[in-house]
Amino acid sequence: MIAMSLLANVYLSWLPVWSAKGFACLLGVCVLLWVLMRVFWGASQVRSRLELWILRGLSVVMLAINLLGPTIIDEQAGEVVRPSMLFLFDSSQSMLLGQSETRWDESLRFVAEAQKSAGVQHQGNVQSFRFGHRLEPLDKPKPPDATDSRLADALRQLLPQVNANQSAGVVLLSDGRVRASESVETLAEFFGASKVPLHVVPIGRASGSGDIAVVSLVVPPRVRKYTENEVQVFIRSYGFTGERTTVRVVSRNRIADAQTAPMASVPITLSGGAQSASLTFRVNEQPEDLIVIVDPIEGELTERNNQIETRVEIDRTKVRVLYLENAAVSQSGFLGQLLTFATGASGAAPTGALSVQDALEADEDVECTVMVSSGGGAPESLPNGNFNATSTRFPKTRAELFAYDCVVFSDLGPSVLTDEQNEWLAQWIEGRGGGLIVTGSESLNEADWQDSPLLPLLPIQLINRQQTFSSPVAIDVSLPQHPVWRLKLEQKINEQMLAQLPPLAITGTGFQTKATADVLAKQREDGADVISAHRVGRGRVLVSTASLGGRAFASLVDTWGPQPERVAAKFWRNLVYWSTEGSSTGRRRLVAQSDKQFYRPGEPLSVFATAYDEGAKRTSRYRVWAMFEPTSLDDASLYSPLLWPDDVIRDSGEVSPRIAWGEELPLSKNPAGDGYLTNLMLSETGGASDNGLRIELTAYEGTESESTFDHGTQVDSNSLAIQILSDPFEQQNPLPNHELLTRLATVSGGQVLESSEQLAALLKNRSLAVGPPHRDVSPAWSKWWLWLGLIGLLTTEWVWRRVTGLA
Repeated sequence: MIAMSLLANVYLSWLPVWSAKGFACLLGVCVLLWVLMRVFWGASQVRSRLELWILRGLSVVMLAINLLGPTIIDEQAGEVVRPSMLFLFDSSQSMLLGQSETRWDESLRFVAEAQKSAGVQHQGNVQSFRFGHRLEPLDKPKPPDATDSRLADALRQLLPQVNANQSAGVVLLSDGRVRASESVETLAEFFGASKVPLHVVPIGRASGSGDIAVVSLVVPPRVRKYTENEVQVFIRSYGFTGERTTVRVVSRNRIADAQTAPMASVPITLSGGAQSASLTFRVNEQPEDLIVIVDPIEGELTERNNQIETRVEIDRTKVRVLYLENAAVSQSGFLGQLLTFATGASGAAPTGALSVQDALEADEDVECTVMVSSGGGAPESLPNGNFNATSTRFPKTRAELFAYDCVVFSDLGPSVLTDEQNEWLAQWIEGRGGGLIVTGSESLNEADWQDSPLLPLLPIQLINRQQTFSSPVAIDVSLPQHPVWRLKLEQKINEQMLAQLPPLAITGTGFQTKATADVLAKQREDGADVISAHRVGRGRVLVSTASLGGRAFASLVDTWGPQPERVAAKFWRNLVYWSTEGSSTGRRRLVAQSDKQFYRPGEPLSVFATAYDEGAKRTSRYRVWAMFEPTSLDDASLYSPLLWPDDVIRDSGEVSPRIAWGEELPLSKNPAGDGYLTNLMLSETGGASDNGLRIELTAYEGTESESTFDHGTQVDSNSLAIQILSDPFEQQNPLPNHELLTRLATVSGGQVLESSEQLAALLKNRSLAVGPPHRDVSPAWSKWWLWLGLIGLLTTEWVWRRVTGLA
């Protein structure tokens, strides 16, 4: 091929249509035709016409040039191809370890410094991926959140996408703490066979004795104010077996105050591996942002995972109190003054004095109904103090009683109620979490409690009671840390308030406190118990042999603490809140609970539900359905960590063995007793979001429709939080595994990169491959002016011959 350069990268080339043999045949055919024409037509008439020979010669030359295929070629140099370099970042939770800098930040900084050192011209064709539970592009450097580092799965996904011609290698930035190390080494050999080396950057330093991490919490999301609540803290430690440390619960709202004591703390001895600690904290009136902290030990890899935050909201459901009072003790006026003088109290209550009802309803979340019993008759309320108005008597049905959270007997006993009403109260306390407060020696006459089902629920024995004249008795607080004595947040001021507790009037002695009860206050002189309290079933019962209501309360208001702080009023609110901590389900018609407080993957889970009819009696005539929802709205997974039970027909169309979010499951009637039950199983292989779920339980009655989710008329619904405690592989050993990374580099033919300059050298030394040139071919013989010139020559010859008479 003959080529002639025209411009820098544009040249003329010949691309004949025929080969040399074809041209020879064409020339032979032309000569043969010329000979035949001379034989049959005679000699040419233009043999003596030089000008015609010139015209014919030019035509033949132009035709020959066209047949040789003149072509203009515009050639551009081939593309310079730089082999790609793949960055593979470990994004598991162990990459959050580190002191001044996390391992994750160290890996990002390492690559950034290498690219800066390599220069802009060597930064092209670089791809970045992150791997934890799955391989994904590193679009945004969000913090690591995967509980596992599944490097083997990531390498399997990358292997089909790389080859020696297009890939210069894979740079792995990891601490080496990965699952299935044997599979990872085998895959590294495959990369070596494909001529794609694995270069490794060992992240993290092996210095340090170990690490302590707060793995998870179990804490109620909503609580009643002024209540004590339990938080279960799950801790994993490595390398500090036998060391002592402290777990603390601190309020984030007050953490700026360096003098603020923790809300709760407990010392623990680290056992190595997973362990738990239980703490009790108290909330006040506002929601609390809590920080659970494990005090660090010198030599830890990092202190960042020594704490975890959570939030506790306040349940604003009103606390309903039914206050029953003896009219003879509560009355004021001349008789009241006479009784006060006789008992040695500080004086009669002034007109308009603060009452227990006023003290309780000063809290917007408390509602108090007062009923008075005269002459041992049934308690009834007197609206607006008008004796002619229609009165309201003690609740006539079980459902009406169960709408209350607390019942107070002030200087009267249960004899003012019917046997049926006493039976309701006992069921209400034990089964529904109601609170009972009994105050005043007048309410503790043994005859008033005889044969009452409430007698076994008291924290004291009424035997050996000795009747005495009412006299003021000095009282000492014997359990100052109890919630009923939390009058002020500041401990020192609270102790001063307790020390100022005035004498209380007592008209009886000899009561014996049961072993199950806590003694909250004693008589200073002889040590006799005055205030005792204990738990009974779901409920709580508190008994005070000293009168705390009526005129005694009015006197207590005037003599206890500075005004207008109303210390006595705060004390009564504390009594009510403590006694009603278990009554949050008292007014529900569907109550649900699980068999355990927390679960681990692979464990069975049982959910129990109890339904109540309009009369607050247990019933099994409703249908109860459970629907499963994630704890967070940000959860993008499709399925819960629970497996669908084999003995339940599945009509939703789902084929996954797991229960899908939003899928419904019917509860069966409990064969062992009243209520409903379902038994489930947690999957052994959980995902990153499998740390808990919420079960929405709903009771229905009436006819069930055939349409989806239409199960009849809704009676009540309830929510049950399920906490799943996983044991992340990443936290079992937080020390880096650099030996594994070295083996990966060796078997794949890669390097161990200790500095960013080494990575920069790899980026610079990628061999450049020049691709084939790009040619733009355009035939020159197809130009219009060339064919027009040929036709013009032939036309000129013909015209010439006509003019000269040769044609």
